[in-house]
Amino acid sequence: LHSVSSVMGLPAWVWDPYIIINLLVCLSYLYVRFHFDEDSMLFKNDMMGFTKEMQVGGSCLVALYVKYWKSNSLAEFFPTFFMYSKVAILICTAVQSKTICAWYAVTFLVLFFVLHQGEDKTPNKVVHLNTGNFGSVEDDRESTWLVQFYTTWANAAGFSSTFNALSNKYGSKRLKFGKVDIGRFRTLAKKFNISLSAVMNNELPTLILFEKGNEVKNQRLPVKGKDGKLKENYVILTKENLIKYFKLEERAKQAAAQEAKKNK
Repeated sequence: LHSVSSVMGLPAWVWDPYIIINLLVCLSYLYVRFHFDEDSMLFKNDMMGFTKEMQVGGSCLVALYVKYWKSNSLAEFFPTFFMYSKVAILICTAVQSKTICAWYAVTFLVLFFVLHQGEDKTPNKVVHLNTGNFGSVEDDRESTWLVQFYTTWANAAGFSSTFNALSNKYGSKRLKFGKVDIGRFRTLAKKFNISLSAVMNNELPTLILFEKGNEVKNQRLPVKGKDGKLKENYVILTKENLIKYFKLEERAKQAAAQEAKKNK
């Protein structure tokens, strides 16, 4: 498939089974809806001349438009697209047929557990962390760590290419990059107060900077207030924004200078 994508000029992620299967399942609604009863409540004018289907679809498109501009790439956007599309499908089919809605619900649940977006396979300097080796971050008194806390169901693969690229550019002995799947290692999610909700979760991925083993104040994205709630001044997780927010250029120069001094 990758060779086909190169010939057609398409990126390799397009042929990821996660993308293809989820896209086909979502598009199946277009076939199913044409077999609905035309007198269904789904197609009757309900509010300001709009049908329920139009209302659900319109709300979904507005939400997706906002999410699109907060994404770094289409690969990162597609999991969000699938999530909102599935919610819209469940709402529409629930109005028309409880049986069809139940079938879709079961299908979506199975896909959620067995199908995950493929990770970026390009070489990188990211250390895979877990509850067993996270002490390498907390016990490190010489290095600065930027750690990505993620789950497989919250767009981890889409963001991984951005994080990997940053590790390749700035990673060194004294400036390290790590990632941990808090869906598997939930004690770390609790320890750092990160929500694991699978629905409408704006906390994932969470990026935290550590120096001398401790979390650096005001060096966490998304930003949380003292009340534990996310602040409204949301920083979009683009490469440029991350470099600026975590001052990676400055930290990389400092790390290089410290290492050079140590080697003298």
